[in-house]
Amino acid sequence: MSAPLDAGLAAGIVLFHPAPALLEASLASLQDSVGRIYLFLNAPLSPATRAVVDRPWPRPAVLLNDGTNLGLGTAYNRMAAMARADGFSALLLLDQDSSPLPSMAPALCEARARLIAAGECPAVVGPLPVAARGCGCKAPRCFRRGGAVPAAGAVPLEFVISSGSLIDLAAFEAVGGFREDFFIDAVDIEWCLRAWARHYSCWMLSSVPMPHRLGQGVLRVPLLGLRLARQPPFRLYTHARNQVAMLRLPSVPLAWKCRAALAMAAQSVLHACASGGWPALRAFALGVADGLRSRLGPVTRDFG
Repeated sequence: MSAPLDAGLAAGIVLFHPAPALLEASLASLQDSVGRIYLFLNAPLSPATRAVVDRPWPRPAVLLNDGTNLGLGTAYNRMAAMARADGFSALLLLDQDSSPLPSMAPALCEARARLIAAGECPAVVGPLPVAARGCGCKAPRCFRRGGAVPAAGAVPLEFVISSGSLIDLAAFEAVGGFREDFFIDAVDIEWCLRAWARHYSCWMLSSVPMPHRLGQGVLRVPLLGLRLARQPPFRLYTHARNQVAMLRLPSVPLAWKCRAALAMAAQSVLHACASGGWPALRAFALGVADGLRSRLGPVTRDFG
């Protein structure tokens, strides 16, 4: 097998009941472009998934955690710590819902090098997330960073979604770890906004697409022609909870706070209209209440 393009690059995938075929494709895609692959188990492996992991890969994966769901923030932080301890300078984060192409990691590494050469301080460089074919999902929305200009072929974003993000581990130490008490949702948003506040930057390489599966499909809002990512009530809850918790953070710009508050109000109504009313409204209301009280961490509420 050829040596990886960047011997300083490791990859980490968070697993929570993954589809074995998708995991197999991701592992195959990463074999020639990273120095090590970490798998963080946020749930026990099924026999089919275990069979994929145990295949005689040229670059076998290192398993982390015992299958207890510790959330995304903890998973990312522990993989970053392991990568630093193993001597890597960058970590490519992936979720099980993404399908990285073999060319993605080398392209992100090259973009990171160009940005550094151009005088930028990239904390993270990510691909362009696109809806995977046949999944019935929508692509995540990308927000351009106001006042920042493109550089080295990359576009500055307010935040890069965690899956597909190439994290500079020296910047990671300076910015600090991901919020473990957020558990899931907005973990990437908060970290990227904190990186900007600490004079680092976040970039997207729009020439490099990454198929991604957001939510459980698409909700269409009647009359308005809008499409929303279908999410279960507990995800609507964590989205609202963590966005509200971000409203008091000094690293979050005022413009983002105003936009987030308005978006949550609109989303609660739109999800209620599109998915049947009370469960969605209740999830949003509980999330707002717990965010205001800083009641964070794993989700303990029962959504039925």
